[in-house]
Amino acid sequence: MPAACWLQEDLEPLALGRRVVFYDRSGRGRSDPIPADVPVTFASEFEDIDAIRGHLGLERFSLMGWSYMGLVAGLYAADHADEVERLLLVGATSMRYFGPAPVLPAELERELDVALTRQRERVDAEAVKRLEAEHGNGEWRDGVAYCREHRRLSGPRQFGRPEAMLRTKADPCALPNEWPTALASLMQRIYASLGSTWDLSDRARNVRAPTLVVHGLEDLVLPNAARLWGTLVEDARVLWLTGVGHFPWLEDPATFFPAAEAFLRGEWPAAAEHVTHAY
Repeated sequence: MPAACWLQEDLEPLALGRRVVFYDRSGRGRSDPIPADVPVTFASEFEDIDAIRGHLGLERFSLMGWSYMGLVAGLYAADHADEVERLLLVGATSMRYFGPAPVLPAELERELDVALTRQRERVDAEAVKRLEAEHGNGEWRDGVAYCREHRRLSGPRQFGRPEAMLRTKADPCALPNEWPTALASLMQRIYASLGSTWDLSDRARNVRAPTLVVHGLEDLVLPNAARLWGTLVEDARVLWLTGVGHFPWLEDPATFFPAAEAFLRGEWPAAAEHVTHAY
């Protein structure tokens, strides 16, 4: 499971009765930083998983990916049908990107407008800008303190239930790789390796593992991302969570953990459904 620095403490219940391997990709979390002049490609994500598999001698395993790492996990499963036994995608981002100023289908445009409205409602954008300006002027010399304050102000945008932020045990801000500027720089380099637009839909169709897509209906990741995974993967079902954003294990643990447990045991959660269309 990638994104250890965000997930390990909070998803510890999934390790009851099974072996769970959390890791931080190179340049993230507790892994060594990657110098700014060293190229970082999207393909390096898969090299990291292969390195861990080889080191631990894993032949067949389940793979969970959250957020951007959901995209990584899904495509890795597509390329390693014999190794990935089950695939759990949580708030997974889309395998398509239309560019910075896209012309979208009307249905998708509406979803995007709703997401942008939610973000404006949940976050004091001016307060975030002031904080970033202060940081740029050198007023925040303590990187950990700045990261935590930045997360306090900007983090609610990702939650349908912002009070759930207080439930987290994770503290990624303790790690310099997760400070806002460092993280943004690394992700920009990774996305740049994909080009100005991309569509990896055909690759996603190659996933053969049973796949559970968990998606909060208040997530800023558009619901269509979940629909795409649900329609493109042959053996997939989607579990929609009402009132939930990007952190379902914090916002609705009573639903998330039993569903994940059932799926990892080989059962479909009762509320998971087949999806028949995407935009």
